[in-house]
Amino acid sequence: MHIVAPSYVEYAAKTRSARFRDAFLDHFNLRWFKMAETKSGVATSQRPDRVALNQFFVPPEKVGYALVVDVDRPEAVLDIYGRIPGEIAPSWVVPTNRGAQAGWFIDPVNLVGRDHPIRYARKVGKDLRAAVGGDLLVDPLTPSRVRNPAYEYAGTFATATPPVYQLGQLMTALKAAGLWTTTRVFDKTGKKGKPRIRLTPTTGPLDFGERNDGVFDASRFVAYAGGDYAIAAWAANERCVEPLPTSEVNTIIRSIANYMASEGYLRQGGGVVPMPDSMRQALSEMGRKGGLRNSRAQRAARAKGPAAAAAARKYRAEHQARQAKQLHRKGHSRAQISAKLGKAACTISRYLRRWLPLTEAEKHTCITGASGGRYALAPTSRTLVRTDQTPHHAPVDRTTQQKFPPSHYLRWSKCRSHSLGAPT
Repeated sequence: MHIVAPSYVEYAAKTRSARFRDAFLDHFNLRWFKMAETKSGVATSQRPDRVALNQFFVPPEKVGYALVVDVDRPEAVLDIYGRIPGEIAPSWVVPTNRGAQAGWFIDPVNLVGRDHPIRYARKVGKDLRAAVGGDLLVDPLTPSRVRNPAYEYAGTFATATPPVYQLGQLMTALKAAGLWTTTRVFDKTGKKGKPRIRLTPTTGPLDFGERNDGVFDASRFVAYAGGDYAIAAWAANERCVEPLPTSEVNTIIRSIANYMASEGYLRQGGGVVPMPDSMRQALSEMGRKGGLRNSRAQRAARAKGPAAAAAARKYRAEHQARQAKQLHRKGHSRAQISAKLGKAACTISRYLRRWLPLTEAEKHTCITGASGGRYALAPTSRTLVRTDQTPHHAPVDRTTQQKFPPSHYLRWSKCRSHSLGAPT
């Protein structure tokens, strides 16, 4: 088999979204993607060429190809680009109704192999999540369901050639920015534990593996009560067996301050700092799309998304209905058609009952109905001739034949095809 590389003109003609979609598919390198059209819909295995038609996808269970962080804040896009160092900027960011989801392409990690690479990847994902204040209930390495950045109407922030990071590269950049923590991935029982949400702050000495959570819990409860959480954080740090570095305590305080500011509290401290290029690019992209003004033009633009999705679903349903009718004409049963198209038997029955307008090819060949009967029109007049029932040697009296306009002919041919049966 010969492999022909696309020319530069063909490559340049592709949009940035199409090139990002190609890079996304090349990185995951899967023959089947488990995808769903809605957040609560049933995820089914589909071909990679349908990745642009589904809003959500389920990452594979045996290999980790990316780290995903979910941030539920209105200014999540700006926070992601502002808090993450520029050298490890996310490979993509998908805005959502409540915030945004950020993803980093990483070298594939075998999730059923040795334990050390898995712990390493989880640790890097946890620190990325802590840096942007992400949702603690979403595991960055093995999320249950994430938004599809290759979805056609996702509004993804990404370059045409997204970066693929090594875990060591992410760790080095996080350490240089003071965002790397020393929290252990394993608890004292040696089992992989899910993030636990404490309802009360911890008291007493804080051992290794408990220092970051203990300082964070002690300060956030004081912040919820309206107290000085910075003093509470430093006081909790004194209870550690070995106090945390100053940079880590400041990171915890800054994270709590950002959260309190997002909930309506005034941001404390701070000053004027130069805006990163990544944040400037994100702001420029948001400005191009219209910002947050919610004007009439923006509402009309947002309404195009559901309309386009409905049109795409209608097109897919009609295409599958035509396939079902073609298979039915060839003699396949409903069960066989259901297995071939991957649809339920009741859906196939509905497809076969569905009336569809004829395509140009079907109009030329005059193939109509479930039986596949063939009819032809006389070239000089709109006269109906049954070609598969009339013998070739029999003369045709065209004066006694009834003439139909095209619309009547289509409806008549459909009824006749069912009543006469398949031609022999």
